Amino acid sequence: MGMKKIFTKSIILFFLIFTSCLKDNIPLSNREDYLGDQLRIDGLYHQITSDGYIVNVRFYYKNGVQFYMSFGEKITDPADLFSVLTKEKIESHRKRKYNWGIFKIQGSDFLSEHWETPIHGNYFATITMTGEILSDTCYMITKTVHSQAGVFYGKGKWYFYPFIPKPDSTNVFIK
Repeated sequence: MGMKKIFTKSIILFFLIFTSCLKDNIPLSNREDYLGDQLRIDGLYHQITSDGYIVNVRFYYKNGVQFYMSFGEKITDPADLFSVLTKEKIESHRKRKYNWGIFKIQGSDFLSEHWETPIHGNYFATITMTGEILSDTCYMITKTVHSQAGVFYGKGKWYFYPFIPKPDSTNVFIK
């Protein structure tokens, strides 16, 4: 009886170690410099939820990197982002792998890819969002692909807002 428990525990431990190592290595697509003018990148983009709140923002950079932040404060006016996006909050988000990603633009097609917040240990699934650029200050996401959960369709508009100084794009997660 004791030997069976040891064997079972050994198998479970091996499985956990093996899967945690594999899951941490889900890569993003290759980063490409953004040389276009289809989207302004001298500020941030925010999304407004169905109940009228801004709960997350994205910064885009010429090196093709994006920096994503979400927060719990209930903001309805983009001007209030200056009081929420403090240096301390930005620095704490910069240290997390899942706040970083890449973006690409071809014509009016938009693609964004980032890691998801880890659910189980070091498990970093990827999320790829595609859509279209509506103007140089607005884009719409029409499709989201989660590397583990599948495809989701829906519309979500992101709006530009000037934000200076913008956080730096330097990070240890994207080459």
